[in-house]
Amino acid sequence: MVGIFANLYHFHKSDNEFKKVFDIIKENIPIKEIKGSEIYRGRGSWAKKKISPDIRDEVIEYYLKWLSSRNHKVITTAIDNVQFFNSKTNGNYKDYFSHLQYPWLLSALHIAMVVQKLNKNLKSNKGKTLLVFDEEDTFEDELQELIFNPPEFIDEFVAYDKRQEKYRLNQIIDSAYFVKSHHSSLAQIADIVAFLYKTYLELHYYGVREAYAGEKEKISKWIKSIQDKFVPYNKIYPKKNSSFIRFLNDMKAKGAEW
Repeated sequence: MVGIFANLYHFHKSDNEFKKVFDIIKENIPIKEIKGSEIYRGRGSWAKKKISPDIRDEVIEYYLKWLSSRNHKVITTAIDNVQFFNSKTNGNYKDYFSHLQYPWLLSALHIAMVVQKLNKNLKSNKGKTLLVFDEEDTFEDELQELIFNPPEFIDEFVAYDKRQEKYRLNQIIDSAYFVKSHHSSLAQIADIVAFLYKTYLELHYYGVREAYAGEKEKISKWIKSIQDKFVPYNKIYPKKNSSFIRFLNDMKAKGAEW
């Protein structure tokens, strides 16, 4: 999962720029939103209009350059689903799996914890963060409750001072909010980055073969072009020797380091 930690001072300009380019694309291709897998694989309307791979690559590269030139940060969290469900089946980490039944919930809570940590460490923090996710019918209620009333074990990831803070994750407004992705420019950018990052890990660490010669090199180049926007690895996967931190690291996908 990928989250865009937006700089609100530049958000409206970024949003307008995204929509302007999207409107140009929509004049030629009848799409409702930008989806990373559809652009890259040439599916949906991109297939119906027979848009060439070179042009689709140009669209992806435009949005990556757009992100690279903006003052936004990228939060990445990657879970090995096989490792997750094997550990759950084997009875490991029961206390955590009782709250986090599925990888999506762990990823989403992980992003919320990173946001909390980043905001708490800001010297001139002028406001809280509105946490917005792409709509997810299956897990919306569970995630909202998790963020509104998070389990105590997250204190191992981000410190909680009961005397000074009224509640955990107090840097987040209310709880999680959900939006249809075609209503959110940053949700669509996050989708592109998440797809490319997943593909990068699959090609490099999970034995997935290239669909064409040079695919691995191209995906690597794209990821490298935005890597300076990634929140530092140690902020997302700390090395602290505690049970919950071990759980996070044990569930982490192979190669999810930068």
